[in-house]
Amino acid sequence: MENTKIIDLVKKISEERDEEAFSQIFDYIAPKINSYFIKNNFNFEQSEELTQDVLSTIWSKANLFNPEKSKFITWSFTIARNKKIDFYRKTKKNDVNEDDIRSFLYPNDDGNDYEIESTINKIKEELDQNQQKLIKMSFFEQKSHKNIAEELEIPLGTVKSRIRTTLNKMQKLLS
Repeated sequence: MENTKIIDLVKKISEERDEEAFSQIFDYIAPKINSYFIKNNFNFEQSEELTQDVLSTIWSKANLFNPEKSKFITWSFTIARNKKIDFYRKTKKNDVNEDDIRSFLYPNDDGNDYEIESTINKIKEELDQNQQKLIKMSFFEQKSHKNIAEELEIPLGTVKSRIRTTLNKMQKLLS
């Protein structure tokens, strides 16, 4: 399908909620998106469901497509990639065993938790509340730096540099 025709169809979807235009876009892009998910090791049902999510997003956010910034196919696959990442995040299993982590981090540990506890308490005392909050949000709540920046209403670069500074400080305390 020609790029100018795609742009016209997306414009009709955006401005007029034209179902015929969406049907043409659907017929064009759905097999490509579905194939992308199958190539990324999703089973048939998962790929169909994710493809539907992508097309639903295209329908609802067609007004956000800017042909001057990217081609429609690129924009569509960006949505698909984000849906794939969201799917992995939702279905990720945290089968973490604390003892396994402890034995990996402290191979010569004889089971004396006092030393570990005192180290953790030392770090807690040395870090201010803002530093503790950043580490908690980033590593324990697994929030992206972008989400942390939005939530705390501070620039993304500031979040990154504060986390890096805090990690360096923690590393010095551990050595």
